[in-house]
Amino acid sequence: MLKSYVFPSVYEAINRELPNVADNILNGIRVKVNDEDYMVGNLALTEGYSPHKNFNGAPTENEYNLLSKASLLLTQPKRDEELFLTTGFPFSTYLLYREQVKDQLLGTHNILYDASTFGGTVNAKKEIIVSKVEILPEILGCITAIREGGIQEKDNFFIVSLGYGTCEVVVSTRSGIINRSAVSTQGIRHAVNILSNELQKNLYLNLKTEHQIDVAFQRGNIIVNRTNRNLSEIREKALKTYYHDIISPAMRKAFLDDDFNKCSKMYVVGGGALYPELVDCFRQEFNGIVSIETYPEPEKCASHGYCLNSRQKIAGSFKSNVKNADEGVVSRNPQLAVGLDIGNANTCVTVYRNED
Repeated sequence: MLKSYVFPSVYEAINRELPNVADNILNGIRVKVNDEDYMVGNLALTEGYSPHKNFNGAPTENEYNLLSKASLLLTQPKRDEELFLTTGFPFSTYLLYREQVKDQLLGTHNILYDASTFGGTVNAKKEIIVSKVEILPEILGCITAIREGGIQEKDNFFIVSLGYGTCEVVVSTRSGIINRSAVSTQGIRHAVNILSNELQKNLYLNLKTEHQIDVAFQRGNIIVNRTNRNLSEIREKALKTYYHDIISPAMRKAFLDDDFNKCSKMYVVGGGALYPELVDCFRQEFNGIVSIETYPEPEKCASHGYCLNSRQKIAGSFKSNVKNADEGVVSRNPQLAVGLDIGNANTCVTVYRNED
């Protein structure tokens, strides 16, 4: 059974007490990194003054370390469980960061956190052991979710991953991806910036952070000078401009006529798939050519795929150990399958546990 935890990829340093301000750990994440206390995710949004995010940060930066520790804390492994962790990056940074992330995530993590935010102790500590780390291109994680998860897709298909920082497209066949078709371009941030620039023509946004503008973009309204302003019309225009200027040209570059002979479906995944007006742009362009499918809870797609990859590798390792038991294979601690997707807008961590 897959269980996912999603929180905004925002944080803010804090030096004051915050007892009993959240109802659970997801809404009350407060961790210590490099002797500094940070509110992360939902807690930063409710109790912070100016929560911020780091756009396309490198794994060596403090922000990635902070979000990864917050994510590991949410997995809550049992006493003897170790984590088999799969995570990933867009094609554009996958090779650059792959080994760095392995070195950073593998091993024992002693996470210091303040559980008083949700009714626990102030100086709490959790030891989490990551015994195996695998790094995948992000879109391969999404393909794994579609092929190995609840959909169980067997045919060839196009896939478009609409992330905040990056949009990626590729053709997935039964035997793997067609590398020639893999293209990366700008993500939903491009549309958010269009909206922000349009608003600033007539409004003073009072030094609102990028994340606050993004949240307003998602909601479809913004409060400025205690006036609630509807953003539906300007958001739709921004998303259509983004589609026609960025996404459509990228797909024309990636997909050949011959690809349309092989595929009858296009899956749209990632946070951008939550905008109906953007998905409608795909349907209008490909009407009568391919069917447009959106992944259920599309913002969790990559994390689901990463977790399923971990689960498959654990199962394969278990079968290998059973087969070679007579040869003196030493049994290991049980492993918990985990998928971690640290995105520019949201972070999603997924764990798999047998229902029994």
